[in-house]
Amino acid sequence: MLKKKFILEFDEEPSLLFVQEKGKRHPTVYQDGEMVQGIRSIDISSSIDNITIHRIEFATGATKR
Repeated sequence: MLKKKFILEFDEEPSLLFVQEKGKRHPTVYQDGEMVQGIRSIDISSSIDNITIHRIEFATGATKR
C-alpha cells in the first residue's frame, strides 16, 4: 500500500508547531521555525479569547543540535 504524503505549507514560519505522528511515542516541536530538541514535557494552553501560552521542560544535556 502506497503511503499518502501529508504536507503543511505556511506563508510565514509558525510561532509554535506541535506534531504527533501516528505510531510514534515522541512528538516533534518547532518554535519560530526551528526544531526544538531535548524536550522532557510541553504544556500548551490556547483558547479563542486568549493568546497561546506554552511551557517547555528540558532534559539537562539533551538540547544540543
